[in-house]
Amino acid sequence: MGSGKHSSDEEVEFDFDYVKNLMLIVVILAVIIGVIFGVYTLVHKMKETKAEPTSAEEEVIQNEYEVLGKIVIDKIGVEQPILETVEEEALEKGVIKLYGEDDLNQEGNFCIAGHNYENIFKKLDEMEIGDEIKIIDTDQNSTQYKITEISSVEPTDLNLLRKEEGKTQITLITCENYSAKRLIVKAEMDK
Repeated sequence: MGSGKHSSDEEVEFDFDYVKNLMLIVVILAVIIGVIFGVYTLVHKMKETKAEPTSAEEEVIQNEYEVLGKIVIDKIGVEQPILETVEEEALEKGVIKLYGEDDLNQEGNFCIAGHNYENIFKKLDEMEIGDEIKIIDTDQNSTQYKITEISSVEPTDLNLLRKEEGKTQITLITCENYSAKRLIVKAEMDK
C-alpha cells in the first residue's frame, strides 16, 4: 500500500520515430507494388492489343484497302482480313493477296503473304500437314483447306505460285525466323 510502483503501473515508452519509419517503409512498398502492377497491366494490355486487332483497327484497314475475305487459322490464333493490295504499308497491317483470282475459293492457287509478326504469321512454323485453314469470303461463306505441303524456299523461287489443274489451293508465305528464306505452307480445299 505505499507509494511503491507495481509492475503494471510502469510506463511504457512509445517510440514514435520507429512507428513513423515503419509506416514510411509500408507506404514506399505499397507505391512500388502499385507501380509494378501498373506496368504489368499496361504491358499485358499492349500485348493483347497487338495480338488481336480491335474492331476499330479492322475498320481502318477495311477503309484503306479492299478486303477480299478473311483467313482463320484456329491452331495458331490467326484471324486476319485478306487485303487486295501488294503495298508494303498494307503488309505491315495484315495479310495481302500476292497472287491469284480476286474471288476466293475458286480453282487455282491463291497466294497470301504476311509478315512474321505476332498476330499474323509468327506461328506459321507450328503448322503440320493435315492442319486446317479457313478462308471466309465477303459473303461469309467459309471454306476449309487442309495443309498438304510445308517447305522452305529462296525468295526468288516462283514455283510456289504455280497451280495444279483441277485443284483449289491456297499458299501462305512468310519470312523464316532469322533467315532470308521463305516459309511456304500450301493447302488444298477439303472436299
